[in-house]
Amino acid sequence: MTAERIVTGYEATIPDGVSHRFVGLNAPSKKRSPNGQHTCQGLYWTLEANVPKIAFIATHYNADFSEHYLAGHLAARGYGFLGWNTRFRGLEDLFILEPAVEDIGVGVRWLKEIAGVKKVILMGNSGGGSLMAAYHAKTREDGSLAKDDAFIFVNSHTGRPDVFSKWLDPAVIDEDDPVKTDPSLDMYNLENGPPYSQEFIKRYRAAQTERNHRITQWAKAELKRLNDAGIPDRIFPVHRTMTDLRFTDAAIDPSDRPVPSCYFGDPAQANRGIGLAGRSSSLRTWLSLWSLHESSIKFDVFAAKWNIPTAVIQGTADVGVFNSDARSIFEDLVTEDKELHFIPGGHFFDDSKEAFDWVVTLIVGWVERRFPKASV
Repeated sequence: MTAERIVTGYEATIPDGVSHRFVGLNAPSKKRSPNGQHTCQGLYWTLEANVPKIAFIATHYNADFSEHYLAGHLAARGYGFLGWNTRFRGLEDLFILEPAVEDIGVGVRWLKEIAGVKKVILMGNSGGGSLMAAYHAKTREDGSLAKDDAFIFVNSHTGRPDVFSKWLDPAVIDEDDPVKTDPSLDMYNLENGPPYSQEFIKRYRAAQTERNHRITQWAKAELKRLNDAGIPDRIFPVHRTMTDLRFTDAAIDPSDRPVPSCYFGDPAQANRGIGLAGRSSSLRTWLSLWSLHESSIKFDVFAAKWNIPTAVIQGTADVGVFNSDARSIFEDLVTEDKELHFIPGGHFFDDSKEAFDWVVTLIVGWVERRFPKASV
């Protein structure tokens, strides 16, 4: 069974007068492929005949954000929107942070030096929240990267290692066999809940962390073994990765989310399926992206380098990013200019037109208060 992301009821259409153009660019460390493919690419959305002075850029670890669901409607309000992809689009199992940061910098520089934009707002949406946060933090220590001017988190995870560890199935006892499990640590074993006892929650989460560390220890040893033999890396599977207790117990981190649910529908079935986040990885990618011990992609690592206006927006019906995630990001921010907003809606605000319009209006209002168009 292949898990597919669930799409709910509302799909926003592109407003009249909005157009986009393809942007394909090389990166300093990687040139255009012989088959013609650019290292970085995306779509730049604007009103026709409009040259925006303020623009958003949104990027994800591996998802294609060129047709981002907010792009057309923010463009209709007079802003530019660059839905930008790095060299790792569709290649999550090969992701490495440093080249991705370089690629985001290519997009930001294009906005400022070619597109005529004066203020660039990083949009950290979903998993892209921690990736764009990594970019912002890096610009404060690397003068070669084009700087951003503001940041908006929209239903953002606190970091790949953190969210993935909360999704890892601690019942797995053999990484080579998804059938071999410990029933006492199986959240889908009704004898354990829901509701889940505090004792079970504590034991369960400790076992999730331990599984992450166990994979990390193996990955480091395996990488050394391969490197000693002249082999640079390898791909390996990670079974059963859809087991956050909040998928089935509404009492943990309460919100308006439906329960049981996850991004792929029924969480018990999704956990046994394929094609989900982190289901395969190179050894180096595990250490860069997923490892609690080795990865630097954690928002609390970046928060101390924060000095720009920032909004944190959280949909209260999100089934995979939770209210506590938004609060954690907001509380870690050291900037004085920060706002936290909880609004109705799911992960992509596709629950209803009302939810979608709400998030667009909120974003536009926040930007206008900081960067009045007439003064930019």
